[in-house]
Amino acid sequence: MKIAMIAEHANPLPAHKGEPACGDSVQIAALARHLAKAGHRVTVYSRKHSPGLPERSRMGRGVMVEHLSAGPERRVEEGAAAEHTGAFAQTLGARLAEEPPDVLHAFGWTSGLAVVSAVQACAEDGAQPPIVQTFRSLNAAEQRAGLPERPDRARIEAAVAGHADQIVVGSADQRFELARMGVPRAKVSVVPFGVDTDHFNAEGGSSADTWSPRRGGRTRMVSVTDLAAGGAEVLIATLRRLTDAELTIVAGPGQEELPLSDDARRVELLAKEAGVDDRLSLTGPVDRKELPRLLRSADVYVSGAPYELCGGAVLEAMACGLPVVARGAGVVNEAVLHGTTGTLLRAARPDALARAVRSLTAEPTMATAYGIAAGDRAASRFTWERVAAETERVYQRCCPAQEAELPYAAGDGAH
Repeated sequence: MKIAMIAEHANPLPAHKGEPACGDSVQIAALARHLAKAGHRVTVYSRKHSPGLPERSRMGRGVMVEHLSAGPERRVEEGAAAEHTGAFAQTLGARLAEEPPDVLHAFGWTSGLAVVSAVQACAEDGAQPPIVQTFRSLNAAEQRAGLPERPDRARIEAAVAGHADQIVVGSADQRFELARMGVPRAKVSVVPFGVDTDHFNAEGGSSADTWSPRRGGRTRMVSVTDLAAGGAEVLIATLRRLTDAELTIVAGPGQEELPLSDDARRVELLAKEAGVDDRLSLTGPVDRKELPRLLRSADVYVSGAPYELCGGAVLEAMACGLPVVARGAGVVNEAVLHGTTGTLLRAARPDALARAVRSLTAEPTMATAYGIAAGDRAASRFTWERVAAETERVYQRCCPAQEAELPYAAGDGAH
């Protein structure tokens, strides 16, 4: 099967530190590689956001990446990227006409908009491949979590969902939101984000001295978060309530120049005002090769986010054997089993987070059991191999004629 993945805003090629960092790029790279291992041919189309990117590059056996010129050759925010979607769609349409795929898979609402426009252009020539749309998040779901309303994006998401032949979401909550939009349930599949359990696991070293040496016998909490999203402030307020704990915050991708970051300075000032700056370590993005070692050095993973967009950091912490404390919403509900692999809360409020962490650390045996169960769940449900097999089944529903040509049944190898 010839699969075209469209990710206008992502780049699955290895970054300068060795691997893609942002959630979308990690997801696309992993899916593309596993689908290629299954015998498919995958081409990833993304926007050229740097002058140094090649127009066409081989990511691995069976996987090509094409960078299409559309807008400035630099990274832009999601909203700004939408301004260049028209140009991206035009270039994409020309490439799809030259090399028609069996199925199109769009990641994100701007990519979905580009694909709808490109397919309409292809339809004039009589070729219209089916569309699979992945929504990492929906603005309707974000609004319910208290995040800002974005009416234009919400309308586009509804329109893209209406044009797609199949839709992939990461949680049952998002499937519910699509049902409220009038999207038939049979058209929507819940396929979670995945984790590389060969790399993220409970085995191996656990020293974090490179980033933040453990101080005494304190409970160590760790969190990977976007400093601009508000979760860091909640974690600092939580740390203030836990006098025998310390916290390491790993800044999200795109915040490499942490000392120069306004968000980092704001977070550090808040920590100083709260009197917890001596128990807080704020790092920039950590090399993914080293991240498991940092995660394994902690006692518990805590999320202060009101809504986790993809849940990748939560899954990586679980795979490394950490119990999780987080708000039970969206993809976190799919990953964490309350009372088995962690604690889910109605809201990510400092008092509630502190109580949950205190309860876990007061019962070391329970915390250990949660961590073991978290690692087992990550390895049994969220491997990229299984996620790719479930994605492949979605493609089969779009392209039943291709099923006989598949190198193996989509369920084989899932575990």
